[in-house]
Amino acid sequence: MALDWQWASDYLSHGRKKYIRPLYDRGLYIWKENKWDPDSSIHVGWTYSGVTQRFVTYHKNSTTTIQALSPYPNNSWSPLRSYSTRFTIVRYAGLHSLIQKDFKFYIIESDPTQTPPKIQGCRKCKQSGLVNKYCGPTTCWEVNHHEDGTPYCEKHPNLVVSQLSPYHRWHYIPCEHDVQDGHNIPKGENCYYCNGTGKRDYGSKLERTLWDGSPLRIKDGKIIKSSASLLERMIADYVEPIG
Repeated sequence: MALDWQWASDYLSHGRKKYIRPLYDRGLYIWKENKWDPDSSIHVGWTYSGVTQRFVTYHKNSTTTIQALSPYPNNSWSPLRSYSTRFTIVRYAGLHSLIQKDFKFYIIESDPTQTPPKIQGCRKCKQSGLVNKYCGPTTCWEVNHHEDGTPYCEKHPNLVVSQLSPYHRWHYIPCEHDVQDGHNIPKGENCYYCNGTGKRDYGSKLERTLWDGSPLRIKDGKIIKSSASLLERMIADYVEPIG
């Protein structure tokens, strides 16, 4: 079932109060903006200690408004830094995802398109197709102790006592390179970024839109692209494009 105004209205109609009801989902509530208006917009968010935080608002015209502004004045902290907030918006607004990268937030709409492919040399292996391989010792759990407390291992009698732990019932077995400590083997395995090809597609990413949490109208999981105002068109004609 699509989460829209009709769904929200039906959900409220089955509650004890017909204008507000808990969602039983991480402390979220759903409530009408005007409890006396049958066509009122319906909000999804948190309400606690006198602070109301709206994340998703359903309108009767089948559109939805999302927002994540700080409930406290002059506060630069963004609720979008909370994974729970992003998850709430994605779930109740029908978006594909809402991601954070470099302290910025991006909306990925439902059924997103991809950017064009961009094949370049792999930046991880420097186009060699190979990366360092970690090699480490294995663990043997067959350590015993003599009556005087000296440790010994029946499976590996050649190991000297200094290589055994007097406090634990285990010891390390040197690797195939006869090294007991972990170490790297230069260019020892195929690059896991490019599967050893030396090339990687740095394009083909889901299209995303930068968002600061201000109110944004969407429909069916897609951002409603409003036409530019007369003033915006005049400014665009006056300012010479860069590049």
